Amino acid sequence: MLELFRTQVHVTYQQPLPAHEGCLLVVSGHRSFLDAPVLLWGMGRPIRLVCHHYLGQVPLVNELVRQLGGFHMGPQGQGWSQLFARAAGFLQAGTHVAIFPEGAQLITTASRPAQVARFRRGFAHLALRSGIVGLPVVPVAIVSRREASGPLVPLRLLSLFDQSEPMFQRSGWHPYVVYEQVELRVGSPRRLVADEFERYRSGEAAAVTAALASEMEQAARQLTASGATHPW
Repeated sequence: MLELFRTQVHVTYQQPLPAHEGCLLVVSGHRSFLDAPVLLWGMGRPIRLVCHHYLGQVPLVNELVRQLGGFHMGPQGQGWSQLFARAAGFLQAGTHVAIFPEGAQLITTASRPAQVARFRRGFAHLALRSGIVGLPVVPVAIVSRREASGPLVPLRLLSLFDQSEPMFQRSGWHPYVVYEQVELRVGSPRRLVADEFERYRSGEAAAVTAALASEMEQAARQLTASGATHPW
């Protein structure tokens, strides 16, 4: 896909990632349908992708999601327990998992190349339900240096494929963003500690997940805001 769209990708790491040590949970920004192939190619290792439900409802896109190793929850946020269990199974088996904590906030509206949306807490619940003390959570920023963008299809037209999806009832257009030159900036791993798992199980789940989501969002903002690392 990257060759098809002639996308040039430059990858930088704040520090080397563990090469042969268990699994990673990667959390990444999300503005373009090319984010998944950029992430998979740039990380250089097999990764299973947690995707929004609507991607599995559109013909051709659903097959692409499957080919890229994606899996998703049920409609309107249903199926969180099954999603967490499946993701935990991958992580416990040593398979890397990636998730886009911004959800569809930026990919379904016109956005700026350096824009970062609020990180939702689903990935934090996923991480803490894995039961893996020391699990590395890795923030990633996908920073567009040159792109083509514009309106693609009316959102309401997509309701032909799934009338239960609230997103497809909105006015406006689903945009497209095609990266021409893009940087994949991989942040430093942040390991989960035993105290976080204990607090999560002891009635402080909301506080623990909110703190982790805020920390990873701030890390993504810092990665995004840093200067260009590649002289195109």
